[in-house]
Amino acid sequence: MNKLTATFRIVTPMFLGGAEPTQEAELRVPSVKGALRFWWRALMWRGVRDVGELQQAEASLFGSSESGQSRVLMRLEKSIVSGSKVTEQWSPASWQRYTGYGLRDKGERCFLPACDWKLSLTAMRCADAEIESLLGALKLFGLVGGLGSRARKGWGSTTLITLDGASWQCPANADAWRDAMQSLLGGKLPSSAPFTAATGKTSWNAGPIQANADKAQRWLGERYRDSVKAIEPKASRAQFGLPRKFGSGATPRMERRASPLFLHIHSGGDGKALPCALWLPADFLEKDKAIPGNGDAGRGFVEALNAPNASNPR
Repeated sequence: MNKLTATFRIVTPMFLGGAEPTQEAELRVPSVKGALRFWWRALMWRGVRDVGELQQAEASLFGSSESGQSRVLMRLEKSIVSGSKVTEQWSPASWQRYTGYGLRDKGERCFLPACDWKLSLTAMRCADAEIESLLGALKLFGLVGGLGSRARKGWGSTTLITLDGASWQCPANADAWRDAMQSLLGGKLPSSAPFTAATGKTSWNAGPIQANADKAQRWLGERYRDSVKAIEPKASRAQFGLPRKFGSGATPRMERRASPLFLHIHSGGDGKALPCALWLPADFLEKDKAIPGNGDAGRGFVEALNAPNASNPR
């Protein structure tokens, strides 16, 4: 039996509905477990032969209706609930609307503000390799993950601060963050994946550290907005996810596909924060595997985050 205690920090507002979504936001174990399973799959694709083998390994570790109870028990140290609401209106051209599209369509939204929370994990009857895979998912979730609506666009960003029971040092600067990502996603990777997972086309980067999380989120959000608006032809904007209307007069694409680009705000030391991004491409659609525009804009956005002129305001 292995026991771990992970301390996470909510870095940006987390829009995660509770029992009464219009009255409160709430962090619950099922949401955390779902995120860990996602990052576990993203990491483990490199070590299996096909999707069936991956599904079987995931069910064995995390549980399923067929395999039974999970061998990883999770518990929050205390309930995390908030009635805080976003009440201001976001202008159509603002970075908040570009990264938080749809969040304000139904009026006020409850969110969880910045705070620390602890997750206790007990792994039972797990081989060393399974423990390592669980640790990898925890670390990747804490480096580039988040929870709630628009988590891929930087809202609800979550940082792993400490990890009792295993070796971990939270990165305090861009170089340390990139090194931590390299330790998890580096090495030989498959050339492609049928779902969102680490492949040889994956890339990551961090921009200049900012004074606080608000400034880091704005810095990253403005660059994302400007990058998307600059893409021509507009149809290539589909590489950032679907459905998408492409503006007045353009033919909309109504297929559904989550964005391969993950925006993330990482909590650094002394209250500072890093704007980070991960390009995690895979087969775009089941019947149309090629990423629109070859994914050049998404990959270029990530690579330019630490360019010499990246710290200049726009």
